[in-house]
Amino acid sequence: MSNSSSSLPRRIPLKVSIPLVTLVAGAALYGTNDSFKYHTLAARRVLLAAEAVVVTGYDYKFSLGYGNRDLNPDDPEDEKERKRRRRKLHKRCAERVMVMMRENGGIYIKLGQHLASLKYLLPEEWTRTMEPLQDRCAPSSMESIQSLFLSDIGKPLTEVFSSFDLTPIGVASLAQVHRATLKNGQEVAVKIQHPALSTFSEIDMKTIAGLASFIAYAFPEFEFFWLSEEIQFNLPRELDFRFEAKNSQRAAANFDRSRAQGSPSTVKIPEIIWAQKRVLVMEFMNGSRIDDVQYLKDNNIKVADVSKEMARTFSQMIYNDGFLHCDPHPGNVMIRPKPAGSPSHCNFEIILLDHGLYRELSSEFRLDYARLWTAVIESDKEEIKRRALKLGGIDAYELFACILTGRDWDVIQGAQLTKKVRNKAETSKISQDAGNWITEIADILARVPRDLLLLFKTNDLLRALDEDLGADDGAQMRTFAVMGQYCARIILEADKEDIRQSVSSSSKSVSVMVMSLGAWCTAYWRYIYKRISLDAFVWWIDLSQSGSALHWIISMLGLSIL
Repeated sequence: MSNSSSSLPRRIPLKVSIPLVTLVAGAALYGTNDSFKYHTLAARRVLLAAEAVVVTGYDYKFSLGYGNRDLNPDDPEDEKERKRRRRKLHKRCAERVMVMMRENGGIYIKLGQHLASLKYLLPEEWTRTMEPLQDRCAPSSMESIQSLFLSDIGKPLTEVFSSFDLTPIGVASLAQVHRATLKNGQEVAVKIQHPALSTFSEIDMKTIAGLASFIAYAFPEFEFFWLSEEIQFNLPRELDFRFEAKNSQRAAANFDRSRAQGSPSTVKIPEIIWAQKRVLVMEFMNGSRIDDVQYLKDNNIKVADVSKEMARTFSQMIYNDGFLHCDPHPGNVMIRPKPAGSPSHCNFEIILLDHGLYRELSSEFRLDYARLWTAVIESDKEEIKRRALKLGGIDAYELFACILTGRDWDVIQGAQLTKKVRNKAETSKISQDAGNWITEIADILARVPRDLLLLFKTNDLLRALDEDLGADDGAQMRTFAVMGQYCARIILEADKEDIRQSVSSSSKSVSVMVMSLGAWCTAYWRYIYKRISLDAFVWWIDLSQSGSALHWIISMLGLSIL
């Protein structure tokens, strides 16, 4: 009996057999059942995101509180140690979240790019850690791209294009771009959305919203709903390339109209050939990324001119057009030497790409924003306070002005924005302050209007571009001066409109007409004075950077206007 029983196979314990059967069945379902595969991958994405956020939240809660219990708040050396620990905390938490975003891809990459752009708003450890997400995106397989094209267009690639380069010339978080030739011989750029985005975009947006709710519950002092709201508002539009096509055509028309009215521009926007929800075909253009300094040198393009033209371009979008491209990172801006027949007034053209994210700015908002910037440039403390409260509902006007300009408050209140270059010491101080004031900054970002939030981002991207270009010391001051010129113009138009309305609503007596004429002359004189002084200032900066003999002579005579 014992011999026969010993020859039978042993039973596998239930605690081993059940997980084993589950694993085998799960693997079989994953390989054969699309619904099961989708829910498995979706659950994995949710768990990865939740783990990163929850662990990071606990890390901050513990490290900023119990983790510093051994430090004396009144000891200067302990305070240095506290700051060192805080920097290490920011770094490891940013790296943890970045790894999760890279693993999940898609919308999470877009979110990481947004965080990377918030320089001077978030601690440097966060923005620098997220920077690689702006360039390193994995391409989708050609099989999936061909399948998407056939599904959306109803034809294979070979029926639409005579040639199609299988290697993408650019890969972003939401799409990749291929070079191709239409059947009529026209060379085009074909932007195709990553197929996986539509699969997981809805669950990803819900996950981000849920995690934002968790942060708000666990850390009432931090307000991050604005980040979730921005993603949920903007992403559906960015995922529909038909919106991008309309934005592109409208922006191009705005610049054409400005040129017709005598305002020079270097901007070129590729012509849209046709667009579907996930496929966009546009005019192909040669060129290089705008931050390719060697390319600029090889083509005799001056960095100072590029910096100034970028300031002019986005000032026109903000103050004149009220229609703003809100994602001007270097991957979305190209540059090329001026081709024959171009209306550009410089020896180059700036090519604006990726028109998926735009913001319409009302006339009232643009005027308030112009008055705020004018007050900041002129260091009018009371006006800064008044405009910060009206525009953003913010009492902490000093911190608000620092976020707006990326400069230290001492520089702003000393009227040094257009006189003093931001050096490494100031940049370092701003970065440290961002870490120390992160709760207050988060509160401001949560309270300001969404239009202003995107303008903060745009300002930071343009400042970062100047730094990437290695622009001359006058670039920052030149940018503020160019912006001041546009602000002066919109304020003049508003003053003239107020005078017209005052005249139309009053009796046409001689005294009213005289007062109106006096008000008009005063408004126009203020504009002329500001415009001439700012024009002269920009001229002087350009002259000082040129190293010409004229600059040396004027400086020796003590006539510098800086």
